[in-house]
Parts: sequence; structure tokens; C-alpha cells
Amino acid sequence: MTSKTNGGGYEQSSQPSLLTSFPEDIVVDILARVPRHDYPALSLVSKQFRSLVTSHEIYSRRSLLRCTENCIYVIIRSRKASNDRLYILRRKADGSHCLVHISSLLDFPKGESFVTVGSMIYGFGGRDDNETLTLLRAFSIDCRSHTVKPLPNMPIPMTNTVAAFLDGKVYVFGKCSMKSQSVVVFNIETQMWEPVVIKPDTTTPPPRMIWGEGWMRVMANKIYMKYNGNMLVYVPKESKWETDDVLSSKYYDGSACVLDDVMYYYDSFEKCLNRYDPKERRWGVVKGLDELLAEMAHQYLTMSVPFGRNLVLFFIKEKEKCEATAKIWCAEISLGRHQGDEVWGKVEWCSQVVVAETMYFLRPIGVIV
Repeated sequence: MTSKTNGGGYEQSSQPSLLTSFPEDIVVDILARVPRHDYPALSLVSKQFRSLVTSHEIYSRRSLLRCTENCIYVIIRSRKASNDRLYILRRKADGSHCLVHISSLLDFPKGESFVTVGSMIYGFGGRDDNETLTLLRAFSIDCRSHTVKPLPNMPIPMTNTVAAFLDGKVYVFGKCSMKSQSVVVFNIETQMWEPVVIKPDTTTPPPRMIWGEGWMRVMANKIYMKYNGNMLVYVPKESKWETDDVLSSKYYDGSACVLDDVMYYYDSFEKCLNRYDPKERRWGVVKGLDELLAEMAHQYLTMSVPFGRNLVLFFIKEKEKCEATAKIWCAEISLGRHQGDEVWGKVEWCSQVVVAETMYFLRPIGVIV
């Protein structure tokens, strides 16, 4: 407990706080109900609080009490830095938002593909600092404690990897050679790679698999993989491959995201937010966002991520795209149906969240903690 001195500063009091006088189980129950963005301040109260707010116990209690929250982390890579940097999206006191660097993860490893599973982020593949050697590296990031854990290496070397999670397993799709691709499977429960390597069953010409054009998402219990215009669909429960020509009819890349089994992506040529429903196999446009979308630059400079039932867009404004530093903006969009099948979007807030020097890689990831 702290008290104010005559000089205006604070000193530690020997008198225990009322909360710490309770049994630890009750303290955990109380702290589990506190919003997670207040945990950094709580960790300064005492060593006990610092230990509790970073413990697995409090996050297990949050889950039992249904007090979990959706959080957005952002991986940013700079041309000047050898490693990636991890940020978290935070709301400020004035209602605006900003990206806060997770300073405890200075040695955050560089990965090529990322996927979220609950409160964990899994990273796979990539190249060394000289961009010459393909890495078999795999690792996980615990977003509750902000710690990195190495995982067993990938079973085969792959480049241009993309990843997706479905039914307790992470599927990593990548290029093994100039003419072949494979899918390897990581079991979340056992934390081991499965021995079987899945080969795409397709008669289409092998895609060129240029970095940055890879895309892999899960919709309606199917895994959709796209490289350079070629769409592959894998159904794990039936171990079969399908195609979706309707989904292949438009151009999109890793900036697209899936919310409630519907895919969304920003089309910078048409200045619209497109949506695709795989069950109906039909494209549509989210209406009501003309003012926001008119400011946004090319879709290469735009990334989207689900946030609960809403959608969050990270983007650079068209008028700022040639500036020396990258001013990254963020907007949260709520979605709703009007007049039958029409889907309308509403901008809940829009803020400039960070200024990054020589940034050339940005990947937002949604987690639950």
C-alpha cells in the first residue's frame, strides 16, 4: 500500500491493503474480473499482484468466469531491424487507440507465417537474417505472459509458408521445390508434428508462389489455400481436395480475413470492402464505408483482422503513402444486415496508431485472453 508524503511523492506503507488480506483464491477471483489492460498498473502494486496477473491461474479463472477479452496483436518488421517486433492495440484514456510495443519480447524471432490458437500465436518458417537460408524454425508466443517457446522444427524445409488452424491442428502449406508444394500438420495437444505430409491433389499447373501472395484461411470447416491465382480447398475430415472457381474470380492476398465463416478484403481498385460467403458461393459488397475507404491506399498496404463480431482494418492513407515514415491507421467496423441480404458497415472509431520507420511487413493477429 502507498501513501502520499508531504513532499508530494509516494512511499511504501507497512500497512497491508484490504485486498491482499483476503485469501489468494479470492484475490484471483477478483483480479480475473478486472479488464486486462489494467494489469500493467496492477503489477506495480506489489510482488504478489505482479505474480498473479502473469500467472496461468488467473487466465484459467478468466475463462471459467467468461471474462476473456479479444485482443489484437500486430507484428511489424522494419528494414533496419533483424527481428520482428510485437505490438498490442490499446485504447487510450481519450478514447483513441495506439499500438504499444511489447518491450519484454526484444528477441522476438522472425517468422514467415503466423496463426492464432486461443491466447497463443504460432510462428513457422522464414529465412535467416541474410535472406539466404530457409529455416525449419517453429515457435509459440504466449500472449498471457508474453513469452516465446521454441517448438520442434518443421519436418521438411518449406518457403513461402502460410498457416491455418482447424480442429486442434495447425496446417502449414508451403513450397518444397520449384514445382511442388506440401502441407505439414502440427498437433496443438501433443505439440508435435504429425508424420504424414499431405500433397495437394490438383491438376492445375503449379503456382509460382511469390512471397506475399500466399493466403490460407478456414471457412466452414474447409481450408482454403491460394497462391498466385490458384485456389485449392482441402477438407481434412474427408482427406479430399476441392476447387472454388468463384472465390478465384477476384484478386486478393494475405490482407483478407475471415469473420463468422465469411471472407472480407479491401479492393483498392474498386474502393470497396468485398465479402465472400463460401456456403452460398457468392460475392457481395459491404455498404456504408465509402468515406473511410476513399482515404485508404493500395490493398498491399491494408490488413484486416476479426475482432469479436467486428472487423478491424489497418491501413495507410493514400495521401501519406509516399512519406518517409509510415503512419499506420486503424479502424474498427461493426457489421449488420439491412434490407434482406445487404450487409452494411459502421465505423466505430478510426485512429492513427503508430508511426513506423521503413516498415515493410505488418501482420495483425487476434487472440483471446
